[in-house]
Amino acid sequence: MVVKLMMQLHNSPRTSWCVRIIASIALLVTINGCGKDPVGGCRIDDDCPGAACVGGVCRPLAGADLSGSAVDLGAGADLATPIPDGWNPDALTATCSFNSDGTLQRAEEPFVVGLGALFAVNASGTNVPVNNVPTNNTWDFSAAVSSEAKQFDQLVSPSGQWWSADFPDATYGERIDDGQQAYGVFKVSADKLELLGVVSEQNSVSATKLKYATPIVVLEFPMSLNTTWTSESDVSGTAGGFAFFAHEKYVFAVDKRGTTKTPAGSFDTLRLKMSYSQLYGALTTTRITYLHLAECYGAVARVRSKDNETSADFTQAAEYRRLANP
Repeated sequence: MVVKLMMQLHNSPRTSWCVRIIASIALLVTINGCGKDPVGGCRIDDDCPGAACVGGVCRPLAGADLSGSAVDLGAGADLATPIPDGWNPDALTATCSFNSDGTLQRAEEPFVVGLGALFAVNASGTNVPVNNVPTNNTWDFSAAVSSEAKQFDQLVSPSGQWWSADFPDATYGERIDDGQQAYGVFKVSADKLELLGVVSEQNSVSATKLKYATPIVVLEFPMSLNTTWTSESDVSGTAGGFAFFAHEKYVFAVDKRGTTKTPAGSFDTLRLKMSYSQLYGALTTTRITYLHLAECYGAVARVRSKDNETSADFTQAAEYRRLANP
């Protein structure tokens, strides 16, 4: 359902806070927000061959029924971030029809405030082994890795937020760094998703408020194999209360189509490669991020390299995030 950009604030010998904003795209997925009604709708899973019946709608989950209340989702789960009280995925159901034609249309990527999902994520600051080379056109990201925990992600309305006046065109905010409690501020239009800036959860003397001179286009529709685009901009403001300025460049390319296996199931996906570079003073930092995008679900997996990685088939991931079961 969304494209999620990861910003990491960290200590640097050049400044107290150095901000590295990494396009990690689309991770709030509408798990219970897409589907296609069979004739007469559905009542039980048996009405949906190869899928699950959620809220009267068939959803193409591979052996995972993620319906239920917030209590159901939290039961037995190792939640690094809590599910908000009263959150019910069935109540947030949005209409999204998919056709598995290998092209992501804007209508197949809903962005609805309130939608949320669970992801299995490696611990912050760790590197975990990963295989980015598909076998029989399949990436298998279903196995657990050491230190991983489940995190709940949700889109929030800009209304009433301390930063809303600075981003009047914002459609929603989304947490992009659990460690720093930072939010990306996004704008949705008919053919793109744009990142407007990055803010901290609370306003204080150590607040973060960064704005792009020109918004970063993080998703462009329609999207299919070999779709490419580049987006770059200056970003400035305060990070952790300190003045900050840098130049960011993102090069996007849909380089493969295949099947992505996650802890929640298997999905027909497009792999979006994002090559990122940041010029901060005289220091350049680069990274590679892969987003595995499915119709109606958004990014079911995100795999980010270590800093200054040179191999497209890197085998160690600094971030390894996959759609998860409760």
